[in-house]
Amino acid sequence: MLGKNVVVFGGTGFVGRSVVNELSKQGYHTRLVVRRAERHRDFMLFPNASLVEQKELDAEILNDILKDADLVVNLYADTTAKTENVTLDELVDRAQKIKQAIEYAKITRLMVLSQLGADNTQETNKYSCALAKADAIQLSTVNANVTIAKPGMLIGEGDETTSIFRTQLSIIGVLPVPNSSTVVQPLAVQDFALAFVNAIEDETSFAKKLNFVGEETLKLKELAQLIVEMRGAKPGWVIPMCGLGGRFMAYLGRLAPVKSVSATLVNTLKLDLISNDSFATLYGFEPTSIEQVLAKYIVEPGMRSRYNFYRKEAGRDEIDLA
Repeated sequence: MLGKNVVVFGGTGFVGRSVVNELSKQGYHTRLVVRRAERHRDFMLFPNASLVEQKELDAEILNDILKDADLVVNLYADTTAKTENVTLDELVDRAQKIKQAIEYAKITRLMVLSQLGADNTQETNKYSCALAKADAIQLSTVNANVTIAKPGMLIGEGDETTSIFRTQLSIIGVLPVPNSSTVVQPLAVQDFALAFVNAIEDETSFAKKLNFVGEETLKLKELAQLIVEMRGAKPGWVIPMCGLGGRFMAYLGRLAPVKSVSATLVNTLKLDLISNDSFATLYGFEPTSIEQVLAKYIVEPGMRSRYNFYRKEAGRDEIDLA
């Protein structure tokens, strides 16, 4: 059994918040390494969570941070951390520094966030290449049991896909979607976090790359159409967007006239994110259905009671109600 002192790097984004929450639920004492602590004070509301402010990660600083740690969680692959995001060059460099610090501190457990399909041979996809290089470095950590978590598309309130689709539809009933033909198997971020944290003590996950995908497969444009339908609009209002247009809108960021585009959506969903692995078989519980996840934040409050009525009429389980 490991101790409960965990250091988390890159944990302030969409994925990190759910992982830190789950670590707290399971009794871990979490130290979250950030550049600017005052921007993330809300993380201290999680039980047994604290912030460590460090703008640079040189060897001496890392050795001090990891001095009393039992395990390390590296979530730098999460591209939704905004001001805490790292560049692709930093992603690889920090993986090397963390590896060396773990070896120096003789820490025996390392959990790493990557992405499904990360491959250093995909030279046209710099993000995928950088992830694969970082994964290889960390898997070689001496005397540490390493698990590389490779989720596909993670969804939930505040994500960089379905939530921005909702924002777009609240402004105008037209939904431009980049990478609309990409095939995905969406998974609730809370389900990923639970399975990820459960894997810490699971010896079968040591020295493994684990895939995390939902049970339902659909194209990104079909997911967008489902969101439109759940909000009561017409499916035909989903408009595929060309790659150049998507990249331009992502570059403009908040200034873009189209709000349904994010850098995460454009850069990380270029390729299909699918797997033959069964989530329930691998992790011991059924993942939340796409519709159930979306209903919590996509369906308008005034429509929710009608939505639940029709689901009851269709014989859906009560747990699926919004």
